[in-house]
Amino acid sequence: MKKLITPLIVAALALAFTTPAFAAEKKKKDPNAPRTITGVGICGKCELGKTDVCTNVIKRTQKGKDGAEDKTILIWLADNETAKDAHGKFFCKGETPVAVTGTIKREGKGKDAKMTITASKIEAPKKGKKKKKDK
Repeated sequence: MKKLITPLIVAALALAFTTPAFAAEKKKKDPNAPRTITGVGICGKCELGKTDVCTNVIKRTQKGKDGAEDKTILIWLADNETAKDAHGKFFCKGETPVAVTGTIKREGKGKDAKMTITASKIEAPKKGKKKKKDK
């Protein structure tokens, strides 16, 4: 019996010390990696009235926690050629669904935070297939 218990204790200790090492090896997402954001394209001047010139803005709604109100998030597009080319097509035409791929930068904290995306591609969102629920 003693011959059986000793290897089990050694194996349990080895597992206990190696498991946290594997958990620590999880890769974090690269904050500078391109991401695709979907939402509604609006104009910062015409729709929001927050700027003096037309600017591209993505408006998203995020569900509130524990039954709280839905929260509206504004993501401003950086002024580059991709954003300028898409202005008349997706923005400044009312609320138009849009998918923007690029790198996101967050400035400030809390309520004063402003999110900006430098777009590399702007297109209409792809319509995905709805998943069937299992009964």
